[in-house]
Amino acid sequence: MEPVRSSLGGGVVATAVLTILLLIGDLLLGGYDLLVFATVENLCAIGPPVCLAESSTATLLTYFMYVLLFVVAWPLFFAGFTWGLPGESGIIHGLVFSLVLWLGYATAIIYGVEFSEQTPAEAYPLLLATLIAYLGYGFVLGGVYDRLAEHRTFLTGASTGQ
Repeated sequence: MEPVRSSLGGGVVATAVLTILLLIGDLLLGGYDLLVFATVENLCAIGPPVCLAESSTATLLTYFMYVLLFVVAWPLFFAGFTWGLPGESGIIHGLVFSLVLWLGYATAIIYGVEFSEQTPAEAYPLLLATLIAYLGYGFVLGGVYDRLAEHRTFLTGASTGQ
């Protein structure tokens, strides 16, 4: 299978795993809406003027953006430069990729904490839960990508299946 289809297939499965891990984290933490925080806090800030913060339109836009980002955008980005990531397998590449994604997310959360009433110590459980979820996402994304692509990146010298 070609890299684009492999990455999109991996994105579908990895997003399902990410969603399950975020829901488990939400149950354990009780009170965080991790699915919303996994993408953006409120799409209504940039959305249409008829979009109210607690409306069904806001919820629909947020989940649409979540799916678009984790099923399509990140997997295609991963497929575009997986060859440049350290490691010899798709799983390692996926873990490195997800760690980079999570670092961007964590920076945004910590930066936001400085301007909110929440202390950095209160954000640690959220950061730990999302780290585990993101690593699960990367593990599955890289593994499924390799399985579907039936090849390893051109820098590793493995067979391309041709």
